[in-house]
Amino acid sequence: MPHRIGFTVVFASGEDELYRASELNAHGPTVVGWQSARECAYPQELILQLHSTAIVQKIQVLAHQYLIPEKLELWAGSNMDDTDVQFSTKTAQFEYLGFITLSDNQTTGFTSRELKSVTVPSCVARYLKLRLYANHPNSLNAYKQVGLIAINVLGQYTDSPSMSSLASSKLEKPLSEQNNNGTGHEATSSHSSNNGNNNALLLVNNPKYTSPYDDLAFEMYVDQEVARIIRTMEAKKQQAVICERFEFARKLKLAMEDLRNAGEKLSKYELEKRHAIQLEDYERAKLKKAQMDEYRHTVYRFLEVDDLLEINGPLEKNDECLEISMPGGKRPELPPPPRLLQVPGGLPGREGGVPPSQSTPAMHQSPVSPLHLHSRPKSPTLPPSQHPKTSPTTSPTNLQSHGYQPPPNNLRGSQRRHKASGGTGTPARTSFEAYEERTIPALRHCHTNTHREYQLDGTPETPTRSRLTEREKKQATLPIAVYGIDLVEKFYSKQYSDKEEGLRLLKEELRALVSGDSNLYQQHNSPNKTARAAIFLLHRALRDKVYAVYSLAAEAIRLFFIEFVPTRVTPAEVARSVDRLLPELLSKSGDPTPRIHNMAVHTILSMADCREVRDLHLIPVHLSRPLTSSTHPRLALSRLEMVEQLVLNHGISTEKQSGLTCRVLSEFGSSGLHHPAEAVRKVAERILTLVYRVNPRLVRKQLPPDDDITRRNLLYRQLFHEFDRIDIQRKKEILERNKQAAVAAAAGSVGEGSGGQGSSSSSASAITSPSDTSQQDAPDDKMCIFCLSRADSFTEEGLNIHYWRSCPMLMRCTHCKQVVEIASLSQHLLEECEMRDSYRKCERCTEAVPYERFDQHKSDSSCNSAESESTANHCPLCHCNIPPYEDGWRHHLIGLPCPNHPRKKHLKNRSKSPSTDLKDLPAAQSTSLAHKSPY
Repeated sequence: MPHRIGFTVVFASGEDELYRASELNAHGPTVVGWQSARECAYPQELILQLHSTAIVQKIQVLAHQYLIPEKLELWAGSNMDDTDVQFSTKTAQFEYLGFITLSDNQTTGFTSRELKSVTVPSCVARYLKLRLYANHPNSLNAYKQVGLIAINVLGQYTDSPSMSSLASSKLEKPLSEQNNNGTGHEATSSHSSNNGNNNALLLVNNPKYTSPYDDLAFEMYVDQEVARIIRTMEAKKQQAVICERFEFARKLKLAMEDLRNAGEKLSKYELEKRHAIQLEDYERAKLKKAQMDEYRHTVYRFLEVDDLLEINGPLEKNDECLEISMPGGKRPELPPPPRLLQVPGGLPGREGGVPPSQSTPAMHQSPVSPLHLHSRPKSPTLPPSQHPKTSPTTSPTNLQSHGYQPPPNNLRGSQRRHKASGGTGTPARTSFEAYEERTIPALRHCHTNTHREYQLDGTPETPTRSRLTEREKKQATLPIAVYGIDLVEKFYSKQYSDKEEGLRLLKEELRALVSGDSNLYQQHNSPNKTARAAIFLLHRALRDKVYAVYSLAAEAIRLFFIEFVPTRVTPAEVARSVDRLLPELLSKSGDPTPRIHNMAVHTILSMADCREVRDLHLIPVHLSRPLTSSTHPRLALSRLEMVEQLVLNHGISTEKQSGLTCRVLSEFGSSGLHHPAEAVRKVAERILTLVYRVNPRLVRKQLPPDDDITRRNLLYRQLFHEFDRIDIQRKKEILERNKQAAVAAAAGSVGEGSGGQGSSSSSASAITSPSDTSQQDAPDDKMCIFCLSRADSFTEEGLNIHYWRSCPMLMRCTHCKQVVEIASLSQHLLEECEMRDSYRKCERCTEAVPYERFDQHKSDSSCNSAESESTANHCPLCHCNIPPYEDGWRHHLIGLPCPNHPRKKHLKNRSKSPSTDLKDLPAAQSTSLAHKSPY
């Protein structure tokens, strides 16, 4: 009986880097095939070395969908030097077998592949040579290449007895130990078993019979693992026929049909998984892999594959009549594959995914691998192809050619429809087909029959918990190893009472670990391992829709971080735990249900209060990211409220990585001001107010300039009014401190005068009269603390306008627009201004000079040498030396005034009051002001 002959490609005259000739050594849904080099010379040659000398009877070739050669010649050879293949290809003798012509494939629009199956004259060969001629020209083949997807050789080895013994030994091995190197002919050679039934042997060893499972169409479109099982069952079926175990042979035949259908679906899932990997959609690839594993185990379990293979010897149940063993005398259909949405953890809405309707396509859709559709420069993208297209061909050497014929076994309805359509376009599935393939309700609820029997018998009902599937066990490997499968099954149960019980047990286990009474330490589980397993379970429970489960999960999370984490878990594992839980808690904080929202906020703040979490600065950094106008109002409000609470609890930090610095908070609050929701803007105002108390300059830098136009906006008007109140309060505090310092200095002067003899006139003049002292101590809210002028219009708002517009002692910085004292302008430009890097201090005149003008400034007449502060002040506006102390500044800026004063126009209309008469102003009343205004 002919079977598949394994081979290896030992020579190729040319190949593409992405499609090498070695791809032809294996068959399967994911192979990409061989392609010649671009702009190659013809003909191209391939030489195949068979694994052993064999009688070649049939050759199959699967052509590329658009890289199609016009003609393909077949040659056979027996003698060739294996040590020097390059030289042997020129000197070896090959026997010409004939040639094959291939269709140009234009009628199908290059969406199908042509499968050629040709019967060749029987010849003994060790090598096969394929010679490919020039390509059929088409628009998709821009580089004039030719390609082959797969080659299959059928025949018989000349040393068949040894191969027969090898196949017999292979049948005794478990399936997992069998080799998957693309030489699956061994399993089909067990027909040589010495049984003594000559008639049966003659029936099985029909020289004209070729197994459909050695056909290239089967190997290219059926999952490889399923294909190996089917071939093993084929050998078992032949052995059963020889032993006259006909019921067993019948069961194997039905199982092989079902496995073939399942294998085609699994191969499609494998292609979709590979395609997702190419698109870097790893989430979908993971779901596809889980879907494949679940469907594979379901089919194996349903068909009882292990029992049918009889690895440990014959089983009596395999010889029982099928109608007797199945209830109702009807064998149930193969279970449908799980839908992609049924896989836990699926995210169908993620970018790169496909709609649920495309996750489980019909089995007769295109099986062409996406790996064949690499994007090529200057070549259009190839659409998906269909099943191999067959067409007869003629040969001048009477080479018999056959199109692909379906295997002579029973087919199900979907296969019959596919074969009738010829493998071309696949129509959409009708509603009748969808109804026909639905899950039978009796089978869906068959597991409840036992429960009803227990109720009829009066047996007390015992609550049962669903067992974990293999996929779930793989996901929960670590929690099972740490806490045991019983506790993990409670978290995976569909009953919320089981989940609540599991959470309570987990909390008790964590408390026991804290107290040292748990038996988990006896299992040598590290705290990091225990923490990771607990976070896995808590993350699953946190997503539960039942509030009782969600509430218990949040409580367990607080217990985990407050009691278990300190002094046990490493910072890296703490960061991993926070990164896993925080996104889920943040999404819950935007929930419209108040109790869910409040619970999430409380849990996040409790985690942030944990010292180990606070040292990592993970939560503040995540929460204080700037908001956008598209952020959901509830989620934005929750983040702002949590940041406000963190500022009140932990304060504003100076560490750059903390997420609670003045700069980060001011940017975060400013982004909240532009949110369309009013509640969000209100909380953003409160955050900016908190930051303004610490760094007013940075906050004002994030806002528009404080002028009449800006204050027309109600939002900014209220915010600036709040800033004004803070400024007035700070001004009062500064004034009070200055008064206290002046009184203390005066008291010290009086003490020195009474203790010493012959006090100087200067010290005597510093003693003020009681009336002056009482006047100085008397509070006057309508007086400017800089120019000492009084006016009835100097209310809180009036003083603020006076500072920003007309006070002669102040001016605005031309760069940062901050109001500073003229006396400290140079210091501001050198140390505080945002353009401070552009200025340099002149050591001669002590002024701040721009770098580009520094050399010119030193030779300029305006660079006057500055004197000591006790002798004179230096004006940065007119570059002159003026009288010392505060009186000198007031006399220069108000009395004269300074010729370069930026507010000179306000001094012309300035009405003088007795307090502004500098001649009568006592020396003690010149309050020592700070060098820089806080405004």
